[in-house]
Amino acid sequence: MSTVVMLMIFGWSTTLGMIGFCALNESGKLLRIRRQIALWLYSPTASRGHKFEKSLTSELAEIS
Repeated sequence: MSTVVMLMIFGWSTTLGMIGFCALNESGKLLRIRRQIALWLYSPTASRGHKFEKSLTSELAEIS
């Protein structure tokens, strides 16, 4: 594959990735995804079941 083709593929994939990132950021879903990941990471391993779902639903209710 030539260098020009690789640069074109990289440019298009970067462009589409940035469009997707900006769309998620503008809709507010990116913040929700970050909060969900943070809740998942900081919850204790033993209680990732029902307690996690409760905190996640209460957090999502606050956002909406």
